[in-house]
Amino acid sequence: MDWMNAINWFAVQTKPHQERLAAAHVWRLDVEIFLPRVKQDESICGALRTVCKALFPGYFFARFYPLLSFDAVRYAPGVLRVVGDSRFPIPVAPEIITGIRDRVQSDGFVRLDQRPFTSGDRVTIGRGPLAGWLGRVECEWDDGRRVMVLLETIQQARLLVEKRLLAVAVAA
Repeated sequence: MDWMNAINWFAVQTKPHQERLAAAHVWRLDVEIFLPRVKQDESICGALRTVCKALFPGYFFARFYPLLSFDAVRYAPGVLRVVGDSRFPIPVAPEIITGIRDRVQSDGFVRLDQRPFTSGDRVTIGRGPLAGWLGRVECEWDDGRRVMVLLETIQQARLLVEKRLLAVAVAA
């Protein structure tokens, strides 16, 4: 178990909604932490708002020597456990951390690429007054946020829909 003597990244599970608090306490132990966060639009009381949340709710990453810091990290306030078993944490491959860090934008948030829709994709509208209606993508609008959808439900009507409201329909 050479990795117990080497510095590695580990996933740390936190108490619900305490990612920032737990990460701050672990950081105070002179442990490098990485808490990837995202901005997402969510409907709150019927209004669409941008919220900031952890990319992996309930988790963050910490880089430390297990022999020196394992107990301190797992007993830090807000931490439930270091992912692994009670005696040995499981290291996270450095490429995973690098891959996530490469997607962090200048504002400090992780960029989540939306899947591009292609002409002919069958989609379902996920929210709003037309939720559940099926259609086919005709084209993406130039702004990258909207898609022209040919509705199958109402005599082939065309509708411009926000991309975030669409999901690829499961083939029946």
